[in-house]
Amino acid sequence: MKNQLKTATAIGSMFIAASCAFAAASEPASSGSSGGVVGKVEHAVVKGAKAAASGVERGAKAAAHGVETGANATKRVGRRVASKVTGKPASSPESTSK
Repeated sequence: MKNQLKTATAIGSMFIAASCAFAAASEPASSGSSGGVVGKVEHAVVKGAKAAASGVERGAKAAAHGVETGANATKRVGRRVASKVTGKPASSPESTSK
């Protein structure tokens, strides 16, 4: 839950930063300011947004892997408990396929 909150906060701040950068880019440049700075800020925001999206995707994959590992472990423990309760080994899909 903490990771989801951190991710949501990071994405929200990225959108705020992007909207501020694009608003600054649409305003006319004042005399003495460099137009290259706005371009660099836009580039940084776009690059940061891509990095955030990649991080969210990697996090989702990691969470899915964790859930799958936990489900397999729970299944193994369930078979062990069932074999102790019934007194005979429970058939597992791994042992029947060999």
